[in-house]
Amino acid sequence: MSFLFDTHIHTKESSACGEVRAADIVARYKSLGYDGIIVTDHMQKKGIDRFGGTYEENIGCFLKGYHACKALADEKFKVILGMEIRFLENDNDYLVYGFDEDFLYSRDLAHIPTLEDFMPIAKENGLAVFQAHPFRNDMVIMPPDIVDGIEVYNGHGNHDSRNDIAWHWAEKFGFRKLSGSDFHGVLTMEPGGVYFEDEINDSKDVAKALLSNKYSLKVFTE
Repeated sequence: MSFLFDTHIHTKESSACGEVRAADIVARYKSLGYDGIIVTDHMQKKGIDRFGGTYEENIGCFLKGYHACKALADEKFKVILGMEIRFLENDNDYLVYGFDEDFLYSRDLAHIPTLEDFMPIAKENGLAVFQAHPFRNDMVIMPPDIVDGIEVYNGHGNHDSRNDIAWHWAEKFGFRKLSGSDFHGVLTMEPGGVYFEDEINDSKDVAKALLSNKYSLKVFTE
């Protein structure tokens, strides 16, 4: 038995680029036969600061999309917390799994200078960190000894993520592979995701499954 989850979802409630509200996202993925979604709204200076409050208030806004999706979860459809984080050093994005809401409130994640500053925090807390769409324009590919893997299938059809290059790069250098839709609105490519071998109940389960390689890709490019 396996459990199909989309690993890369943005909501209108919390991401400035999101075009679809939580209720419609959940309805859509239920209709597609998924067992759940991982909400990965944008955690970055520009996105968080636009909410205009204290850091704690801004995190509450960041969580609105996740909470709205979570309210529609049931025994057959799980909603899991994740994030797509960007540091101050460049335009790279990273998908992060394995944390809870207390983790978000306990440190200012939106203003961390570099990936190098973040990775000790990630390791200490058992997080899984995958570089998102590493071969888009203006991205800097990270070495496999720094991140836990890379996204080799990104389903956002309005960007050239060069999924074929990402797949071959992962094969050549031994990266773990990740597949996700990068859902913002209307799907223009086949939706991505992973099949987890074990039941997933929270973000920590996701990180454990990814780091122990107990999953397979729904979509990949060869």
